[in-house]
Amino acid sequence: MNVAQFTKRSPGRITKTLEGNPAFVPEPAPRQLRLSEEAVGLLDEASNRLGVLQGIARRLPNPELLIGPYLRREAVLSSRIEGTQTTLSDVYASEAQLKLELTPDVKEVLNYVMAYRYGLGRLASLPLSLRLLRELHERLMKGVRGAEKRPGEFRTYQNFVGGDTEHDARYVGPPPLEMKACLNDLDFFMNERTLRPLVQMAVLHYQFEAIHPFGDGNGRVGRLLTGLFLNERDLLPQPLLYLSAYFERSRDAYYDGLLRVSTHGDWDGWVRYVLEGVRVQSDEAIVLTDRLQALNSRYRRRLHVVHATSNALALADFIFVSPYLTIRMVQKRLETSHPTARAAIRALEEQGILSEQDPHRKWGKVFIADEVYTLISGDDTEGEASAA
Repeated sequence: MNVAQFTKRSPGRITKTLEGNPAFVPEPAPRQLRLSEEAVGLLDEASNRLGVLQGIARRLPNPELLIGPYLRREAVLSSRIEGTQTTLSDVYASEAQLKLELTPDVKEVLNYVMAYRYGLGRLASLPLSLRLLRELHERLMKGVRGAEKRPGEFRTYQNFVGGDTEHDARYVGPPPLEMKACLNDLDFFMNERTLRPLVQMAVLHYQFEAIHPFGDGNGRVGRLLTGLFLNERDLLPQPLLYLSAYFERSRDAYYDGLLRVSTHGDWDGWVRYVLEGVRVQSDEAIVLTDRLQALNSRYRRRLHVVHATSNALALADFIFVSPYLTIRMVQKRLETSHPTARAAIRALEEQGILSEQDPHRKWGKVFIADEVYTLISGDDTEGEASAA
């Protein structure tokens, strides 16, 4: 780690690791921040756009139709920041059991979805806390790379970011013994209310990343934390904001912004970056939510015209949860027989809503809701191309 880049405005101090290399120990999270006019203006804009999305989320007649797709998209993009090459189609195909053995990358994404859902449920009985972070980490890292690094436990050894060794690392967090005080402060800070919520979310994300308390998976836990914070503060009752899309598109700015807080105390720059992400992603989520709801309504009207069965109408909802389907999946979802499930699929095929992936396939036929998948995947085609 290059100590020369740390200025007098750095919100922390340089210490030594057991190997004698420099490491950074962040100060307690700031409880007050003096923001620039630009940052204040962005805060108002981001809060306004998030408020619009919040209103939409509260009026959703069936939130699960959108929660599933949004969580999977967030999981794919958050994991991609860490270097995985999984696409949304890989995830849906795996869930439809097209791929009997999950690849390590797909397993990481599905763990992220599971951990996010677990966290949302856990907030009903447990506040944001170190305990919850450990529980999230345990579920996130189960059975994937890094699983040997004590899932659910804070590290007892030195870690670093970038580079192959401590010496050439881009960033080295606090040594384990000094990390404990940092975590104690983080535990208090998560539930204090001295900052505007979106500003606190930005500070919280930085503080967690600067401490880097786990042996692996810190980036994903840190991004999970932002979504859970919005839910816990009742800023967004449903997880419809996927900030990882913004972080992934501007990956260099994301990592540079985090480091610049450590080296230059540039809180204002970091807060502006995060607020811009909230504004941009809120607008994207508003548009996507509107389009998905409109498509669902159009499908249901089309099926009503032809007097489709209740099973076909239920399936028209389920394709938004899972646009890749097998007859067995539909049978289980609708709790019905194989012939009835096949009839519901056929009704949607006749309306051009579903199409068979491979008509020549005799067994394990797969049906895809192409319009739904195209909307949900958004700009994920770039990721698919790079993964090919």
